[in-house]
Amino acid sequence: MYTNDDIRLCTMQRAIPQQKMGLKNFYFASKRFHYITLTEDLPLSLALRAGIKSYDRIIFFNGVNIEDDTFDQFMHRIDIERHLPVQMLVCSPATYEHYKANKKPFHCDLPTIQRLKPVYATSSNKAASKHHL
Repeated sequence: MYTNDDIRLCTMQRAIPQQKMGLKNFYFASKRFHYITLTEDLPLSLALRAGIKSYDRIIFFNGVNIEDDTFDQFMHRIDIERHLPVQMLVCSPATYEHYKANKKPFHCDLPTIQRLKPVYATSSNKAASKHHL
């Protein structure tokens, strides 16, 4: 249930490009949105430390609105930008539904965005997976 905006700008820096961030991306094709689940509920998980929550909707990835990206297009963005810090503008499912129902656009200058402190990897995990970020 929507009570107020829950929009967060989350920034993560891996130690090495192959490092997992502790999240998995999904695409809900019939409603055309990308969402995340946490794969590691550990204090050292980059995603958890950055402020990402399971089922957050991904709106922007590294400054690009990905709402119209297919799953493959979004995964391609992740693959080609693996060496860069990852910055995601995410929101709760309730906020997403509120904005869509009221035809309100998402953008990076919304006054209600919580700009969270960037987090940096403290160790590396050499295992990488196609859909795990």
